[in-house]
Amino acid sequence: MFVVRQDGCRRGLIVVLIVLVVLTLTGGLTAAQEEKIKLHYFTWAGASADYIREDFIEPFQKLHPNIEITYEAVSFAAFPDKYLTYYISGNAPDLIHLSVGWVYDWAQKGMLTNLQPLYDRDLNPDHFFGEPMNAMRYPSMSNGDLYGIPFAFVLTSLFYNKTMFDNRGLQYPSFNWSWFDARETAKKLVRDIDGDGKTDAWGLYSAHTYTTLDPIIHAFGGRILDDDFNVVLDEPKAVEGARFMVDLIHKDGVAPNPAVVGTSGVNLFAQGNMGMIIENISQISRFRQSQFDWDAAVMPTGPEKRVVRLWPDSFAISSQSKNVEAAWEYIKFVITQRKMDRYSGARKVPIYRPLAMSPDWLERDLLPNKMIFIESIAYGDPLEFRPRWGEWNNEKGNALNPAWRGQMAIETAMKNAADAIRRILNSPEN
Repeated sequence: MFVVRQDGCRRGLIVVLIVLVVLTLTGGLTAAQEEKIKLHYFTWAGASADYIREDFIEPFQKLHPNIEITYEAVSFAAFPDKYLTYYISGNAPDLIHLSVGWVYDWAQKGMLTNLQPLYDRDLNPDHFFGEPMNAMRYPSMSNGDLYGIPFAFVLTSLFYNKTMFDNRGLQYPSFNWSWFDARETAKKLVRDIDGDGKTDAWGLYSAHTYTTLDPIIHAFGGRILDDDFNVVLDEPKAVEGARFMVDLIHKDGVAPNPAVVGTSGVNLFAQGNMGMIIENISQISRFRQSQFDWDAAVMPTGPEKRVVRLWPDSFAISSQSKNVEAAWEYIKFVITQRKMDRYSGARKVPIYRPLAMSPDWLERDLLPNKMIFIESIAYGDPLEFRPRWGEWNNEKGNALNPAWRGQMAIETAMKNAADAIRRILNSPEN
């Protein structure tokens, strides 16, 4: 017979009570953990919002039923002002899409959460492309902290019309090409097809956009801003790079004068009337509709170096968010996908290396050879997207436009553009 002494009963009762208390507390903590967390997710995706909801949000919520995501999509143009309005009101969204053009200014104002500690805690840098990450660092692109996490990025390449090259018996662009090689080949691609004395087929497109001109300026050894954000656009090497691009129009005759040809370079290339164009990977959707053979090449090298301009689309978490960990879980979920989604899809390079190197994304049966984009990343640089880039980039273009039209010397136009940038950088912010 088993006999329990009275003091043993007391001890047993105490143990039972302790266990009950622990179970109660544990149950309480579990219940708290399972309480609904509501995330306000704000994006410029617009018409693509359904893709994000179906490909990302709904699968994420199945894995995390305690996280409810309220998704708001507006146009890109409306996005920054509406986010600022939310922030000023003290009711900023938890999770936002972030353009590279805003990260410096918004981090400087304390509007974004520093994501570097979370990145260091949870992710392996070897699994991601580092060059696009640099665009989201503050205050320095080289060694600052991450205030945004890219999910995909675009970069510039030299797209070329293989049919035009074949018809002229020309070698395709190679890795060893310089920009001077590109110019000489462009001269051989120019044609007056209908014999009316006017050029119908051009060799190499020239523009003063940040996609086209800015990497050329850097390839020639120039810059727009130096490391201390002094404007150096009007210094000799930057002017030399810009002169190269203007000369393609007014000296070499291989690029159309924008004052005469009333269509974009993208349209000219897609129509088969442009031999080469500097564009970013997002144009492949348009080029795939073309009725000729084409491909992409790594950007040629300049007198100083080879420069590929790249810039990412990213996630950020507001500094006002009370649900940082939940928002971070969503970011991790999206950026480690192994299947190509419908939002970024084929037209942007995934930040996640396993996806970028997968057959799903490489699409080896379609044009172009997308390994060219992977090889280009080593030369990738965000260049000058800071500070107040959104304000001065348009002013730069307006100042340079007369030179591209042949109405002003390039030295004068570059001085005007540099002065316009200085005025903005030296003026009080709105």
